[in-house]
Amino acid sequence: MSKRGAKVGVRKGGGPPPGNRWEVLILDIAHGEAMDFLTEDQYQHLALQFRELAREVDPTHSVTASVDAIEDFHELREKGGILGGMNVRVFFFVHKPGSALVVLGAIKKQNDGPTPRGDKARMARRKRKYLSGDYDGQ
Repeated sequence: MSKRGAKVGVRKGGGPPPGNRWEVLILDIAHGEAMDFLTEDQYQHLALQFRELAREVDPTHSVTASVDAIEDFHELREKGGILGGMNVRVFFFVHKPGSALVVLGAIKKQNDGPTPRGDKARMARRKRKYLSGDYDGQ
């Protein structure tokens, strides 16, 4: 089985002083998913949210963004503004040994209820695969 890709979106220590506390890794599949429903400007808006998370001591309890725990990972919740009426969820987990926030995927949420079970299961599977070394660039 060939490995899939993961790219660095934010480097630890980079950015304005005092620098990022976390690296942000984006699975290629997550990027493709997001670009299926986001414009480039909308994507950049969400990327900025992750640059902010990378600066925080505890990105799972952000002071600048709406982040919720889902299973054993988290979701960045964003709606309105440049996203218009879209309700977007970007799933990630904190990989403490690598000092990284690993972006697992993104969805355009269609309802106001809980995150659909199928989406949660897909993100949990990606997390397991990442941790088992199935993604290049980690």
